[in-house]
Amino acid sequence: MANIQRNFIRGRMNKSLDERLIPNGEYVDALNVRLGSTEDSEIGSVENSKGNTKVTSLQFNSIPLSASARCIGAYEDGSNNAIYWFVHDPSFVDGDTGKLDLIVSFNTKTNTTTYHIISIDDGLGVNTTLNFNPSFLITGVDRVGDLLFFTDNFNPPRFINIKRNYPNPISITPAPPTPTPPTPTPVLTNGWIFTSGQTNIGSSDFFGIHTGTLAGCPTSIPSFGVGISPTNTQINLPGADCYQASFFSLTKGYGIQGVGNVSTLALTQFSLDTGGNSGAGRNSIGLINVSGTGNPGSGSLSGTITGSDGSSGTWSVSYAPGDTFTDGNGASQQPESIGEVTINGLTLSNNVTYTINT
Repeated sequence: MANIQRNFIRGRMNKSLDERLIPNGEYVDALNVRLGSTEDSEIGSVENSKGNTKVTSLQFNSIPLSASARCIGAYEDGSNNAIYWFVHDPSFVDGDTGKLDLIVSFNTKTNTTTYHIISIDDGLGVNTTLNFNPSFLITGVDRVGDLLFFTDNFNPPRFINIKRNYPNPISITPAPPTPTPPTPTPVLTNGWIFTSGQTNIGSSDFFGIHTGTLAGCPTSIPSFGVGISPTNTQINLPGADCYQASFFSLTKGYGIQGVGNVSTLALTQFSLDTGGNSGAGRNSIGLINVSGTGNPGSGSLSGTITGSDGSSGTWSVSYAPGDTFTDGNGASQQPESIGEVTINGLTLSNNVTYTINT
């Protein structure tokens, strides 16, 4: 049988004529093809081009994601044959928030899907912990060792350890809810209220709240903990972002304004470093002026501390101005007063609302 060859010099699709009448140089239809040509000649070739293949599908508790789910960021890790993607589903049918946020990876060599973070509720029934927003795409992603850093210009810059994975959602069996008595709303006359968070830096776990000077800039270790009404008014640290010291840089954060006799002070830190003091643990405080002019100088505070888990105790601290930095505009800033807190009767832990009375 004769070998039929056609040229496609015109490079034009023609669906108006019967395929038997198509002039040489045109074609009726093309699927997954690529036209190749050279700069020195009009002669080219048509060859097959690989199409897309579905490699995985996402689900949680055996429930597939809704049709509204979108990938709002991705990162290709070619050296490790992996791709990471950030998924936001605003219409997930399970859970109180109606949302589901995921950080997932797929290994092209082993054809395995790993769920690194599954975020469905931050505990308040409104948002997820990741708090992804489809209007703020995650375009800044980088992997350093086992840490995957990312930012969306909506939440603070964050990172995860890709070696510390959440269980695959297919195998998750939710435990039956345990009834708990309602927690009375704390009455605060003087002080602050915050819900504690947790993070890990190096070999130390940190508990409490830390929203002030954050290690690294422009990508930083994320803040943890959140102020609770009536002490959720945020006061920014003074100057321009990216505080510089001799050997490190810091991201400029904020403090939460106190009430009563500490209404002129904003709390930037009240946290436990489990690796501090040779493993014994160290509680630290950070304070700034509400006026935004920097540190409040030296002084002392004391009072009681109560937790929503039923814990209670006393605390005291003497504080003094901390380090001096050069901000992003080259101005000298000494933003915080800091001190080591003595707490008797309780140990700070994760996801507990603490009332700090002064």
